[in-house]
Amino acid sequence: MLGLLGEADLWRGRYQQAAGHLQQALALFRDLGDQISETEILATLGLTSLRLGDYAQADGYLTEALALCGETGDLSSQASTFSALGELLLATERFAEARARYGAGLDAATRAGDEYEKARAHDGLARAYQASDAPGCARHHWQEALAIYNALGAPEAEQVRTQLEVTEDGRGKP
Repeated sequence: MLGLLGEADLWRGRYQQAAGHLQQALALFRDLGDQISETEILATLGLTSLRLGDYAQADGYLTEALALCGETGDLSSQASTFSALGELLLATERFAEARARYGAGLDAATRAGDEYEKARAHDGLARAYQASDAPGCARHHWQEALAIYNALGAPEAEQVRTQLEVTEDGRGKP
């Protein structure tokens, strides 16, 4: 329950509250020895730290989550963590590394059959290519993300549709 509260706070932009709930959930999952849930909480803590602008802490949480993914073999969590690492690298303008992480996330999501994470990785790849002044590659990945998000009925489809319109209208970087 604490993990869900933390995720809800994260998506609502209540980052400090999210961090508090997620820290409590992390302690509980560690006490229980539930490594899969621990991995998910670590990845969400990484995103929360990223939103708070604490890149070093975000990197620490995400690196720890990725290591646990290796132990548990949970490909969906691995895909999610790779995308979160890609987002961190994109925020720090390390575009080639971001593309590599998003690419690894896409591979893990494909192997897991996780359509949402596939779309998330495509969206991340598009943003990384757009930041690298490669709008053709960006457009391709946004088209892939949009198709998946539409099929899932995911709200992210609207944001991706907007990004495609911006790039197709030739207005430059979104």
